[in-house]
Amino acid sequence: MATLAAEVGWSTRHLTARFRQETGLTPKTAARVLRFDRARRLLGAAAGRGTPPLLADLAIRCGYFDQAHLAREFRALAGCPPSQWLAEEFRNVQARGEAFEEG
Repeated sequence: MATLAAEVGWSTRHLTARFRQETGLTPKTAARVLRFDRARRLLGAAAGRGTPPLLADLAIRCGYFDQAHLAREFRALAGCPPSQWLAEEFRNVQARGEAFEEG
């Protein structure tokens, strides 16, 4: 943030305040949400292909410190661990597909 603030000629504090005003999130929270979203999308895409990655590998790829960090973020942001999210997500996809086939 300090580098970006210097480039635009603002203080870090002012840039952070403007960012929060525009997005409703602090830069740190926005980065957390974006990192989680990337992990969620990669996990879902790999599972959809039938090749879910090892969570430790996914954690490192997405910038988490370790698998436990990824699991904590999943619980905090998705309300459940990654394995439960996958089970629920793919159950919902199958249920939607069955509804379309019947209708």
